[in-house]
Amino acid sequence: MLYKNGLLCPVFTKIENLKDNTIDFVQSIPKETSLIMQFKTEQKDSTSILNSYKFAHYYGYYEKEKQAYDTLFNYALPFPKGKQFKIIQGYNGDFTHNTNFSRYTIDFNLQIGDTIVGTRDGVVIKVIVKHNKQGTTEKFKPFGNYIMVHHNDNTFAQYVHLKQYGALVKVGDSVKRNQPIALSGFTGLTTTPHLHFGVFKATTNGIESIPIILDSILGKKYIKSKIAKNE
Repeated sequence: MLYKNGLLCPVFTKIENLKDNTIDFVQSIPKETSLIMQFKTEQKDSTSILNSYKFAHYYGYYEKEKQAYDTLFNYALPFPKGKQFKIIQGYNGDFTHNTNFSRYTIDFNLQIGDTIVGTRDGVVIKVIVKHNKQGTTEKFKPFGNYIMVHHNDNTFAQYVHLKQYGALVKVGDSVKRNQPIALSGFTGLTTTPHLHFGVFKATTNGIESIPIILDSILGKKYIKSKIAKNE
């Protein structure tokens, strides 16, 4: 059984044995095809394999020592110089910032069509901008357009709720800090137009948001109603 990593970042496969609850991992580097499992076809078929094992693919590295990242990196604000926007939800927000995935993310009240810029140099690994739906229930969550960027310390940035077809970059592009990368929108699970921004680290259960320094200010200080100024 093979897995082809089509992304420009490392990923790993988590293999859970459903019979004895053991877990194994297989690491894949960018654009690599990895052997996930080997078995004789006369002894096993795909149905029996899926009944015996659970497979999941995650961004990054599964080894703890490779999950370390630069905790002191100073990220730029995700909008151009000379602009300012109000924070509508910060860390540990009770609406949607209350899980490991989103706990350390920040919502800026950018309006539809406002320019979003990169907060750090990196490579674009995912661009989803085809959607044009918005709502306030969980069923609308998959319709949030976003761009994902991989950084050189194996962290990942997400820029979410983008305008339909509002990407200014494509997968594989190298982006620079303060470079325009997208247009803000009103897609997915949200009550108002805004930019949802966060930085993530790899874990063996998927990526999780991390606290960051943003424009030389601790991310936790970007609280609801604060004005973020990019001077």
